Amino acid sequence: MIERHQRILQLINSEKEASVTELSRILDVSVVTIRSDLRALEEQNLLVRTHGGASLPSTDDIARRMSINYPVKQKIAAAAAAEVEEGETILLEAGSCVALMARELVKRKGINVITNNAFIARQLKDAPGINVILMGGTYQKESETMVGAMTREYLKFYNFSKVFMGMDGFTMDQGAMCRDLERAEVMSEFVRRAEKVYFLSDSSKLGKKAVRTICSPGEMDCLITDNGVTEEYRELLESCHIRLIRT
Repeated sequence: MIERHQRILQLINSEKEASVTELSRILDVSVVTIRSDLRALEEQNLLVRTHGGASLPSTDDIARRMSINYPVKQKIAAAAAAEVEEGETILLEAGSCVALMARELVKRKGINVITNNAFIARQLKDAPGINVILMGGTYQKESETMVGAMTREYLKFYNFSKVFMGMDGFTMDQGAMCRDLERAEVMSEFVRRAEKVYFLSDSSKLGKKAVRTICSPGEMDCLITDNGVTEEYRELLESCHIRLIRT
């Protein structure tokens, strides 16, 4: 993504919406250029064009969350994609960083991707080298995530080496947490069945709590995050033998 597009997302995230004229003035480019930029960003589901401008998607779905702190999440996503090897079968759970990771995998070959998220599956629909398996279950409309007993049942049919997930909070006593009870239940099952467990999250989630614990620190293999991790948390994570990748 070009620097101007990142700047547009930052401005819209800050103000929730922005006009074409305002963006043209701030970024010192023509109105025609801004309109072209907004069209390109809308095609990536990162914003919604409005009459005379653009705004964030109106609901708390993945597309909206992808737009927030986009440059940071993009780096996390790229680092996560680099952990995937040719021939692997991986599982991608719902989450904005994970969705961006899926986009990073589009040009890769020889990878099997299992996911319980329809949005993530769509990111890979034009990837000829990737086999996509979309799990069934109860459909959560906003997050486009499959949850429930049927989703857990699907896991009996597949083996996967790595699972990549997001989180809403993390503390050393509670571990990784999710604000959605149904998602957390399925995610816990993913953790139990994976050979390696990766969490993708910006550092703001460290120290925060959410409704339900997904797994303990001892069940995590790797945390991919940004450079905002404090020295205290770095030491605590390493003491639990959690590999820390800072982008």
